[in-house]
Amino acid sequence: MNKLSIPDLGPVVQIAYAVEDLQEATNSWSELYGIAPFFIKENIPLEKVRVKGVDSVFDHSSAYAQWGSLMVELICEHSEKLLHAPPDRIEVGIPTLHHCAVFVDDFNEAAKNLEKLGFAEILFAETSSGFPFAMYDTRKLFGHFIEIYEPNEELTNFYRMVEKSAENSKAVVENI
Repeated sequence: MNKLSIPDLGPVVQIAYAVEDLQEATNSWSELYGIAPFFIKENIPLEKVRVKGVDSVFDHSSAYAQWGSLMVELICEHSEKLLHAPPDRIEVGIPTLHHCAVFVDDFNEAAKNLEKLGFAEILFAETSSGFPFAMYDTRKLFGHFIEIYEPNEELTNFYRMVEKSAENSKAVVENI
């Protein structure tokens, strides 16, 4: 059996599920799994967006919480849908695995390696603070996208805040 290695990718730090209704999903996940609090970011502003190699927009909202040792993201795509869930899942509101995020040491090198392995960039964007991230279509291998970004102080502080908030959680949802 051939073993596939994806160089320059660190461990998974986040698992994301596509949902149709963010508020309903956060309430459901809190009730079903005891995950709380969720931090919701509505219509996250992005710049320099490319979807499937074409300049575009990517309007989405996300809710973040800690789920054991991983951050969980519930992502609701408002504009261009990167992931088309099977109709039977949408009809009953079943979340679909969207992506797993990894920290990389060198964003450009990791991007080149993923493309060399045949994984197409499905999304590239920068946050309003100039922080780049990208998703690659690794569905043929993993069944979901891989998101890459280099950790910086702002991002690692956010991850730490979400993780620490779960330790003494009583709140269910907070808008940030």
